[in-house]
Amino acid sequence: MMANSSPNVASRLYALAVARDTANLVDADAALALARASTRTLMALSPQAALLMRSFAQEEIDRLSMECTEESEGSIALIQDALTMA
Repeated sequence: MMANSSPNVASRLYALAVARDTANLVDADAALALARASTRTLMALSPQAALLMRSFAQEEIDRLSMECTEESEGSIALIQDALTMA
């Protein structure tokens, strides 16, 4: 009986892991979309708001660049992309 239930448990755990990964990807996509929309909105408010946004974004880029990881490099690219879209 144990042998038959083990694959079922493994299958359920795998399905749970896939569902969690999918939910995380959806959350990340939504967060990125909102961040891009917010960036465009702030940059469109006024030249001063755009300058302030670029300044804060540069501070974050500088902070991330000190981490020297692939993830931080990816984050920097996303920030730079958001600033060029605005």
